[in-house]
Amino acid sequence: MDNNIVIKKQWFIKSSATKIEDAYEFDHKKLLGQGTYGQVVKAKLKGSKYYRAIKIIPKSKVRNPDRFRREIEIMRNLDHPNIIKLFETFEDARNVYLVMELCEGGELFDRIIDKGHFSENEARITILQIMQAVNYCHQNGICHRDLKPENFLLLTKADDSPLKVIDFGLSVIFHDNHVEKLSQGKVSMTTRAGTPYYISPEILDGKYDESCDIWSGGVILYILLSGVPPFYGNTDPEILDAVKKGIFTFNIPEFKKVSEGAKDLISKMICKPEKRLKSHEILQHPWMKQQHPGGSSLSVNYQSLKNFTNFNKLKKVTLTYIASQLSEQEISELGKLFKQLDKNGDGVLTMDELTHGLTGLKKESQNEIMNVIKSIDTDGSGTINYTEFLAATIEKSVYMKQERLFQAFKMFDLDGSGKISKDELRQVLGKTGSGFDDNTFKALIADADKDGDGEIDYNEFIEMMDKMKS
Repeated sequence: MDNNIVIKKQWFIKSSATKIEDAYEFDHKKLLGQGTYGQVVKAKLKGSKYYRAIKIIPKSKVRNPDRFRREIEIMRNLDHPNIIKLFETFEDARNVYLVMELCEGGELFDRIIDKGHFSENEARITILQIMQAVNYCHQNGICHRDLKPENFLLLTKADDSPLKVIDFGLSVIFHDNHVEKLSQGKVSMTTRAGTPYYISPEILDGKYDESCDIWSGGVILYILLSGVPPFYGNTDPEILDAVKKGIFTFNIPEFKKVSEGAKDLISKMICKPEKRLKSHEILQHPWMKQQHPGGSSLSVNYQSLKNFTNFNKLKKVTLTYIASQLSEQEISELGKLFKQLDKNGDGVLTMDELTHGLTGLKKESQNEIMNVIKSIDTDGSGTINYTEFLAATIEKSVYMKQERLFQAFKMFDLDGSGKISKDELRQVLGKTGSGFDDNTFKALIADADKDGDGEIDYNEFIEMMDKMKS
């Protein structure tokens, strides 16, 4: 890590009380979703070509403000290729607005309806993404509690589109030993929450743990392979009664051609909690480990990581911000690469995992490689999270796009004067425990301040981002 300086992507997910219309052009004809909470509309970030999905939540419909705040805080802290990105939030007298990644491929639910059922390979690729996201959440002490095909969006309409978990409205924090403790702390799980087809029986009994997500995942896998739910009825009470009994069958025509391996995995997910596999065990199940055809082998170039370590601190901060704002479509190959390197599927890269995936190593010493990797760990957690990985590997052609740089400059130029001052950097970066002090802010300015006026103008900022070395 760079002289004990800490950079966290959640710092860049701003909450603004300014008018959202000043920042986004709404496409009210493009309603992406409608629910009890309000609606989701498509909008364009002004001064750019970038589109977002904006969830508009009327304050009058927020019956539980604490739970709502918890949902936002959970989303700010999550950082995984298969979890929807939150970019920023706005609030006015009537509404709260969550600005999120735009997924134009629709719900997994609709794709299941369209296809009838998935092949084993398609089901494996789908459930793998779901369980990688669930494992990451569980490793970070978060239980989703409402996993269902409606809560997975496809990034694009392509057959191999990545999946994104959405809707953390029912999520709870079941332990808080992860790096940045969420302020709401631990919540005991006794509340009945979920959707009849996918809810686990122990939720109905009012005493459960995070393994309720595994049951829901097993139900989704059963549906992917057969097109029918394992527990059904004509009414919600009938469905819940079937769930409570917990008896399901593979002895139906839809499962005739399904492999024993797939059935074994389902049986170890839809079962009593004490027998249920943990999320990390599901990722290691033999059926999940079968190679699917067409999987390409990607690698990360050591030189690109080394370049990142040579950048000055402000450029690293800016690249972290840009990485946190990128849409998955711009960096889909990097998302695939990150997951390929993440051998145990916990959603972060260890030093060993990253070292194994490196190419372009010549005679570098193990010590130098470790120092390079440590410099990428900008939040000091001891592992490389998704945004850190993106910041160190995004192509210059991506981060040097004019609209990207303009948005990044605006993020620092709080008063809109066209210059970045030391005080503005302090407001953006001077978080508790960040390691930034007055001398650091002076040094950050000096690194890019060519005319010596004590501030960074836009041209100086561009020049700093264009340089390969500090």
